[in-house]
Amino acid sequence: MTRFQGLIAAPFTPMNAQTAINLELVDRQAGLLVESGVRGVFVGGTTGECMSLTVDERLALAERWKAVAGKDLAVLVHVGHACLAEARALAAHAQEIGAQAIGMCGPFYLRPACLEDLVDWCASVASAAPAVPFYYYHIPSVTHVAYPMAEFLKSAARIPNLAGVKFTHEDLLDFGRCLDYDGGR
Repeated sequence: MTRFQGLIAAPFTPMNAQTAINLELVDRQAGLLVESGVRGVFVGGTTGECMSLTVDERLALAERWKAVAGKDLAVLVHVGHACLAEARALAAHAQEIGAQAIGMCGPFYLRPACLEDLVDWCASVASAAPAVPFYYYHIPSVTHVAYPMAEFLKSAARIPNLAGVKFTHEDLLDFGRCLDYDGGR
């Protein structure tokens, strides 16, 4: 499984004055990131405002980033969605276009009732893109899905392409447990 090294940026989604995606600016963003020594991009995450975009916009944004990234930038695509079928479709698309990884935050409207429900949701999404590493994006300040990630890693070990957690939370004890999980894997 790919192990990413170096800085991974979460770029803004460029918009025009009419609030439509301005895909032409992605080329410029990519160039500036490469010049700055960034090694990868997490497309459509929180900074990229994915939950404010249509599915078609998200597909187009991922395609554009993959097209301009070349060999200089790894492309990780956020595929989270409140609808499981849409999240699975986004994941399959990311694999289809050659993204190096996918990530997703937990469903935030009808939140999982327990940790196992979250793991089941993640397993379903990850299985739609089995050839790419899968990262769970832990950001409870936004999703209000706040299970301990060290416990998540134990339970989610059954997901074959699970690569890790994008940990965006202030619980440093849980973060340390994640770093130590399975001998630091």
